[in-house]
Amino acid sequence: MISITESSCRIGLIFVLTLLIHFNVIPAKTMANDSLLPKSPTPAHAKPELEELIINSSPPHGPNDPGSIVQQNVPDGTQAITIISDVPAFTWSFGSAPTSAAMIAGYYDRNGLPDMYTGPANGGIMPLDNDAYWTTWIDGSGAELNRCPLSATQMGLDGRATTGHVDDYWISENSTANDPFITNGWTQHTAGDCLGDFMGSNQSSYPMGNADGTTHFFFGKYGDPITADDIFASGPFFYGKSGMYGIKEFYESRGYVVNEAYNQYIMGYNGNTKGFTYNQYKTQIDTGHPVLIHLSGHTVVGTGYDDSSDLVYIHDTWDHLQHTMTWGDAYNSMAHVGVSVVIPEIAPPPPPPPTGQFVLPPIFLVLDLLEPG
Repeated sequence: MISITESSCRIGLIFVLTLLIHFNVIPAKTMANDSLLPKSPTPAHAKPELEELIINSSPPHGPNDPGSIVQQNVPDGTQAITIISDVPAFTWSFGSAPTSAAMIAGYYDRNGLPDMYTGPANGGIMPLDNDAYWTTWIDGSGAELNRCPLSATQMGLDGRATTGHVDDYWISENSTANDPFITNGWTQHTAGDCLGDFMGSNQSSYPMGNADGTTHFFFGKYGDPITADDIFASGPFFYGKSGMYGIKEFYESRGYVVNEAYNQYIMGYNGNTKGFTYNQYKTQIDTGHPVLIHLSGHTVVGTGYDDSSDLVYIHDTWDHLQHTMTWGDAYNSMAHVGVSVVIPEIAPPPPPPPTGQFVLPPIFLVLDLLEPG
């Protein structure tokens, strides 16, 4: 009885395949991808296992809407509270995700990145309150909607003379019909001035496939951070409809470098032993970066924390007030799911000129190297 080892089998197989290729029985190009040959090492950027979070919450429907009646906790000066000042508090403008992203971009516009908003309102500086500068609009269903051009552009809004996000993509809340630019046969505007364009919000076209009021985010199933590079490596279906990737693209379109961009479930969500923690959130706030906080179906902006507890200060898109929630708990019956962190690079301010010092001007010495004649 003859014993044939695995290695001798593999050598014989390769020898046979070489003969087949030599006599053109199997083209060499086919063999380059054939599963019979040993596999190459796993690529350095393997595709992660992703889960989808759909953000599709409704706008408030009047001052007595339950969504607007949430606990407030205004700092009284005696608590261990840290809050980032100067973060706009916008009301729901064509989706809670682009509205929340616009609040953060508006904060950066007011603090070192002035090209986030380049419109005429408030002297070209993004206002803290959208409703103080831009009127509401009534859509085809009769719904009266708040507006913010950094969330969703529109013809006639903020001096815009051409069609924008609302004109091309909006019909009514939760509408899954084809976008107006498709049904009316006009050319859609070029993505440019608002977060909603880049985040895929409200857009019915492939790969977005979003109903009106909806934005998608992708998370790592087991609690690992999912970076913009991970999303890109997963292919156009993912980066084409990813809200986080769209925020990164918007910042870059305004001329800014993005240092970090990722989504992550919070620690403990779905029983995960990995995830974004309260301490990580506090670090973001301490370094001057508001955080997108995702709930089940709704997105808000984290602006601060109470160090004596797990309390988080938020702007919730339903009014212009500061609200609170407990980290990891539900807010208005919506579970705390995860976060998005997108950090643009802010150039350090130039050093101040010296004071009280006398600085000698430069002295230039000219040496006559010629011998005296």
